[in-house]
Amino acid sequence: MRVLLVNAFHWLKGGVERTYLDESRWLTAAGHDVAHMATAHPQNLPSPTSEFFAPFADFGEKAPLAAQLAQLPRAIWSAPAEDAMTRLLKRFAPDVAHIHAPSRYLTPSVLRPLQRSQVPIVMTLHDFKPWCTNRILLAHGQVCERCKGGKHWHAFTTACVQDSRAKSAVGTLEAYLHDAWHAYRGVRLWIAPSQWVRGKALEFGLDDAATRVLPHGVEASPACAALPAGTPERYALFAGRLSSEKGVHALPVIAQAIAPVPLLVAGDGPLGEWLAREAPANLRRLGHLEDATLAALRANAAVVLAPSLFVEHFGYTVAEALLDARPVVASRIGALPELVEHEVTGLLGTPGDTAGFAALTKRVLHEPEAAARWGAAGRARLRALGDPSTHVRNLLAIYEEAKRV
Repeated sequence: MRVLLVNAFHWLKGGVERTYLDESRWLTAAGHDVAHMATAHPQNLPSPTSEFFAPFADFGEKAPLAAQLAQLPRAIWSAPAEDAMTRLLKRFAPDVAHIHAPSRYLTPSVLRPLQRSQVPIVMTLHDFKPWCTNRILLAHGQVCERCKGGKHWHAFTTACVQDSRAKSAVGTLEAYLHDAWHAYRGVRLWIAPSQWVRGKALEFGLDDAATRVLPHGVEASPACAALPAGTPERYALFAGRLSSEKGVHALPVIAQAIAPVPLLVAGDGPLGEWLAREAPANLRRLGHLEDATLAALRANAAVVLAPSLFVEHFGYTVAEALLDARPVVASRIGALPELVEHEVTGLLGTPGDTAGFAALTKRVLHEPEAAARWGAAGRARLRALGDPSTHVRNLLAIYEEAKRV
């Protein structure tokens, strides 16, 4: 099958790109002809269609507001990305196009050439961008669904897009225009990576008949690298972006509660400096780690923490820990309870209940036999849920179905 995968970034930037790149690799290994559409970037991985990638635009949190405003038309509807897709389709005629996260870098403009060429379109719901302009149903640290029903003006009044009133105004305009233009009407089938995402999408008005649940595939970690010098024998681990939605503000309190057991923190993000100031002596920041090093730390952790405050669509950090048979303490939010069943494959805490989360972490450390039992059950669950070969087989079935719709 000739498959076109579409995503804003073609390098491992985060969880979305993990899915996009994994599926590209697995489909290619299975003998399928895979092409890509993304934005041009120095960090991009090789692609047979990189010459057609759309020019890059910077809409990140650190990008100057003046520069972003100058790119306003592209943020709402990218003519360069639409042109790039049109040129690519003259070279590569796909049997199906799989959209991941076009975001403001490509925008839904890339769907129009696909529709004109009558290419079946499938889209994975990595976020709620079709209904929520800040994508993750989070406003100032709180779960937010104010814009449900097309009430996008709430985005402006709450300034929920990168905590900026100006950017939220742009996001509000973008959302209303996308609704008016029926920007996503070309999508034939939607893929939800969890039952929770499927249910929430249906609440937002998605057609049940056009929605399929397909959890992300998760590979077992390769042979682990050596642990970094000075790694303690026993430790708790947090790995992820150092941001408020990941529950990072809870980490100093959790570290104090489990002392003298160290809490190792892997990752970077906007709360890095804050965490450095607030960290007790047993909280050790490791910064960004290579995948092999992180895998080694995860495989040897006594407990892995996921104190998320926002609605995770799947939860790679949790899934990888479970596949390594590590006990996990996670927030009872979004899709995480589909991976972590309380006292079966780990422990679940209330989002934002820092004291409660700290107590659950201490419990794992003080009950090693139960922790080992939860870890073993978690590994069995992930092997059944996230097997890559099963994922590819089910993904291809969705592609075939989209061709018939």
